[in-house]
Amino acid sequence: MWKSLITISIVFGIIAGYLRYQTTTDLKHERIALTHSQGNLDKAQAYKKEVEDKNAEHVTITVETDDQAEIQEAEEASKRKEKGEKESSKASLEAAKADVEAKLAKLERELAEIGQIEDLVEKSQNLQAEMASVQQGIAITKENYKNMVAKREDTDNQITALRDKVSRQRAGQMIEVNAKIAQTYDNWGFVVIDQGGNQGINARVKLDVKRGDKMIGRLHITNLEPNVCVCDVITLIEGETLAVGDSVTLSDESKWDPSKKPVVETIPTPAAPDKPAAPAKPAAPAKPADDDPFGLGGDDEPATDPEPAKPAEEEDPFGL
Repeated sequence: MWKSLITISIVFGIIAGYLRYQTTTDLKHERIALTHSQGNLDKAQAYKKEVEDKNAEHVTITVETDDQAEIQEAEEASKRKEKGEKESSKASLEAAKADVEAKLAKLERELAEIGQIEDLVEKSQNLQAEMASVQQGIAITKENYKNMVAKREDTDNQITALRDKVSRQRAGQMIEVNAKIAQTYDNWGFVVIDQGGNQGINARVKLDVKRGDKMIGRLHITNLEPNVCVCDVITLIEGETLAVGDSVTLSDESKWDPSKKPVVETIPTPAAPDKPAAPAKPAAPAKPADDDPFGLGGDDEPATDPEPAKPAEEEDPFGL
């Protein structure tokens, strides 16, 4: 009987020693795993703090972008003011043109009313000199008019460009993104892509993740860096997992639509005024055959009035 008890005691002692050894080994493994877990937790907390700091920096950058947009809107208002001043100058030039044309018409009427042959040559020379001066004034006015039209078109183009830029900045819209996933953090619900602000990515856009031609998820930018982006995973198709190398493209709702650009108001070109009718040629006064003070002919050659030279049609600077 005592032998059986001794045998049983030995067996229990062996079992107890084995269990103690196994428990000691498991405890060592648990301590090692706890140490590793604590280290991973510290690293995760440090990375989380870094992400929060960078997110605060991104908010600052966004505020600066809004300030720049307001400055650009002020520049656009200045351009509109300049455009109004140029249009006012254009109206003044058109009024000056109308005044010059009125003077030209008056000179032509005075030429038609000349009735005395003795004064015709002198007045004709004076009128020709005045007409040459008027034509020069018309040419200068036309050149100024062309310059004002060119400046107005340039101002319109600048205003259109500023409106496009401000609209795209405020809407956070882009044309295209071609990036790839560089790192994945499935347990934390975010990924890192290999493009950032230096490649033109805007923090307000939404991104699609594609594998081949199939869209498997959608991302939202939480931290924009110069050459990378940290993105939260908004949606993910059931059964799919994001992987390094998956393509990242711009969502349709974030793409820039050129058809939605602001329409620039244009001012129609004023119609050309009707060409004034040419004055009638003054009738030659009847003179006796033997009264020829200018030596223009004898009894068989009646005197003719010298006709002042008129500007040729192709010399009309306004093409009227």
